[in-house]
Amino acid sequence: NMYDSAAKRLEENTYYAETWQDVDEIMEEKGGFVVTKWCGDQDCELDMKDMAGVSSRCMPFEQEHIGDVCPVCGKPATKMVYWGKAY
Repeated sequence: NMYDSAAKRLEENTYYAETWQDVDEIMEEKGGFVVTKWCGDQDCELDMKDMAGVSSRCMPFEQEHIGDVCPVCGKPATKMVYWGKAY
């Protein structure tokens, strides 16, 4: 029962975004996790932290196609990343 409850909570608090502005807005209004594509550049990861206040949490083995460009720089992106705030 605990696993099912946690899985449901994760699903209900995970959102998808295409721009860093969307990430920032979601985190301010809802919290939880935001999933975006990412180009893999460490500078973009650091910029995401500076601009939206989030850092990368995980890069799942099973990648979904949720977009084609990095939300920070607009370059082609091949990695799907979960972002979240460290409290």
